[in-house]
Amino acid sequence: MKRLTLAGIWTPATYDRLSKYYDSLTGLLFPSVEGTQERVLRGLSAGSILDVGCGTGTLLAVAQAHGLECHGLDTSVGMLQQVSSKIPEAALTRGSYYQMPFPDECFDCVVETNALGGVAIDVPSALAEMLRVCRAGGEVRIVDYAPPPKETWTHRLLRGLGILIGDEPQDFWGIFSELGCEAEVEALGGHGMYQFFRVEKGGDKE
Repeated sequence: MKRLTLAGIWTPATYDRLSKYYDSLTGLLFPSVEGTQERVLRGLSAGSILDVGCGTGTLLAVAQAHGLECHGLDTSVGMLQQVSSKIPEAALTRGSYYQMPFPDECFDCVVETNALGGVAIDVPSALAEMLRVCRAGGEVRIVDYAPPPKETWTHRLLRGLGILIGDEPQDFWGIFSELGCEAEVEALGGHGMYQFFRVEKGGDKE
C-alpha cells in the first residue's frame, strides 16, 4: 500500500519560491536545528569544505568564519542565490547529489545537514558520492534525522508526522556500514533522532 506523503511537493521550484523565507521558516519549525553548525564544524580551521544541499548557506557562513574554503551544492537556483548574497566568495554549483559534478577526492570535508532525510531521496547514492569527492584523510559529516537506538511511541508519532510532509529518518549508520565505512554517532536532540555522524575517509573496513 502506497504511503500518503507530500514528498512530491519538495521540488527545486518549491525551494526557489521559499528561498527568501527559508531561514525564518526553519528556525520556527525546526528549533533543534539551531546551533548545530558549530558542532558540524568542530575542529575544522583550514582546508576546503563542500556543503551538500547547502540551502541558504547558513552552515557555509559559519564555515567561512572558521577560515574554510567554502563550496556549496544545491538543486535550487533560489537557494544558491541566497548563499551568494551571504558569502560572495563561496564557490557554488547547481547539481545532483547523485552525480556530483566534481572530480574524485577534491574536498577536505564534505557535509550535509537536514538535506537527505526525504522519503524520495536515494540516500545510499548520495552518501557514496559524498565519500567519492572527499579526500583521503578527510571527513564526511552529517547532521540529520535517523532512527533512535530504541523506538518509543513518541518516535513513531514523530516519524509518522514527518512522512506526511515528505521527511523520514534514515539509517545513516547502516548505510555507511554497507558502503564499507564506520561512522561515529552522537545524538544531538529530537528525542534521540537528531544525530551527528562522522566518517573518516580512509577509515574503510578491510
